[in-house]
Amino acid sequence: MFINYTTDYGFVYIWFDSKKKKYYIGSHYGTENDGYVCSSPWMMRVYTKRPENFKRRILKRIYTTRKDLYEEETRWLQMIKPAEMKKRYYNLNRVANHWSASDYDRLTISEKISVRTKEAMSDPTVRENYLKGLKNRNTRSSDPEVRVKKSKSMIGKNKGNWAKAIEISAEMRRNVPLSEEHKANIAAAGEVGFNK
Repeated sequence: MFINYTTDYGFVYIWFDSKKKKYYIGSHYGTENDGYVCSSPWMMRVYTKRPENFKRRILKRIYTTRKDLYEEETRWLQMIKPAEMKKRYYNLNRVANHWSASDYDRLTISEKISVRTKEAMSDPTVRENYLKGLKNRNTRSSDPEVRVKKSKSMIGKNKGNWAKAIEISAEMRRNVPLSEEHKANIAAAGEVGFNK
C-alpha cells in the first residue's frame, strides 16, 4: 500500500493551557498544520477566546490506520488518573470513541447500501432470486392486459390529492385575495369550488 506521508497519517497530541494549567489529549487524522485544534467543545470555547495561552505538542505519529490512531490515543488517555479528568484535563473520557474509527461508519447512506447490496449479491441464492424477480417484473409489465389493468386502477387516485393540496394552498393564503382568473385556473385544474 502506498502511503503519502504528507496527508495519509494521523497523530496524537497534547494541548497545554498555560493560564489554567490544564491539558487536553486528542488525535487527528490529517496533517499537523491543517488548522485542526480539537473535538472538545469545552476546550474549543476556551481556545477560541485566548489561543495565545495554548501550546500543542505531538505525542505520536501513526502512519497506518485510523483504528491504530484511536488505539494509541486511548493508550495516552489511560495514563490520566480518573481524579484528574475535568479538573487537570479538558478531557471528559479516558477512551477515544470516534465515529470515524470504522471505514464503514464514515460512508454515506447510499455508499452503505451499495456495500450491503454487493455483500448480499455475493450469495448465489440471493442473486438468483433477485434475477428471477427482475425477470417476472419485466414480464408482467410488458403484458398489455396487465398494463391496461394497472392504468385503469390509477385513474383518479391522485386527483383527490391534488384537489386537497390546492384547497390547503388556497386556505393558507386566505388573507391574500385571489383574482378571478386565478380562481378559474385553480378550479379548472382541480375542480375545486370557491365560496364567493
